[in-house]
Amino acid sequence: MEALDVPNPTVAEAGPSSGTELDARVDRCPLGPFGLGVYNALYWPYLLLSCALLFFPALALRVLTLWDPKRRWLSRYTSVWGAHYLAKAPFASVRVEGLEHAPRDGAVVYVVNHQSMVDILAVFATGLPYLWVSKVENFYAPFLGWNMWLNGYVPLKRGHLPSIVRMVRSCLKKLAQGHSLCVFPEGTRSPDGNLIPFQRGAFWLAARANVPIVPVVVDGTGSILSKKRLQIRPQQTTVRLLAPVRASEVLGDERRLSELVRARMTDALGELRRR
Repeated sequence: MEALDVPNPTVAEAGPSSGTELDARVDRCPLGPFGLGVYNALYWPYLLLSCALLFFPALALRVLTLWDPKRRWLSRYTSVWGAHYLAKAPFASVRVEGLEHAPRDGAVVYVVNHQSMVDILAVFATGLPYLWVSKVENFYAPFLGWNMWLNGYVPLKRGHLPSIVRMVRSCLKKLAQGHSLCVFPEGTRSPDGNLIPFQRGAFWLAARANVPIVPVVVDGTGSILSKKRLQIRPQQTTVRLLAPVRASEVLGDERRLSELVRARMTDALGELRRR
């Protein structure tokens, strides 16, 4: 599964690259080379087979809940389905903190730092209702992509202006209808676990729709599945939700909103690593 992000309708946020910082990833995998070989030989076939089998209950749920425009039962099922590949996997776990910061009514934009493809599985462990925005190619992937259609996620053709305009309009409409969005504001995976500059798309949407931003910090996933590698190294991941931030705190300026949220997420990451 690839990273999902909302492209920036304006420009990328200026800031220092994480390439000048020390690698913040810490590998705590308890398995040796032989154990990892066996683990991966079992993990990947299980993932592929279970995706095929678990899609059909998702399809049945969608048909049986056509009356529910928010697709709440399907969203819960998808969260359990996605999260179990990490939260319930042997030698791995997901520790979720700060769920009290997730508003129980009204739409929000969750912004999540991006270390690995398995960030999505870690965020699913929160069990929160939200919609992802993804490049349209992902929607055609067997079973997982088809489930994205069922959930009403927002497709996007990158670099195609009409598609970007449709995506922005669709996101604003869904926020107005009470749906929450979940976004990787970095736009790509960090090479070393440190935050890279944020794009301002998610913050523009939140300011335009007048909904709060809820920062979500994920740590540990960069060591589970590194960029450009397919070896799973199971270990604990932490997901921490921070207090909501409103655009009104920075007079509706999405640039300052992005900077404020990034600073708070940087502090939270540092705290998690010191702990």
